[in-house]
Amino acid sequence: MVCYTAIMRAGRTKTTSFSLDEATLGSLRALARRRHDGNVSALLAELASREAKFAAAEAYFEKYGVPPLDDEAAARIEAEWRGETPTKKTRRRAA
Repeated sequence: MVCYTAIMRAGRTKTTSFSLDEATLGSLRALARRRHDGNVSALLAELASREAKFAAAEAYFEKYGVPPLDDEAAARIEAEWRGETPTKKTRRRAA
């Protein structure tokens, strides 16, 4: 049996506390089980890293005048990520 403090990376981590409702905490734990063998701290570190990248991208776009996505464009991108294909509109023949 290994002592818990022996497996911690000295100086690399800080302990903090979060207040979450039961549903959110349950969702985080379930996601941590699927992606990080149940390690909620590793999941939160991944999420924080991803958010830092998004913030950097937003700053870059703002600096170079790239307009933000509108709701329709964001919905198209999310549909593509899910593998959904856009429905083609059927044309009616003119009489």
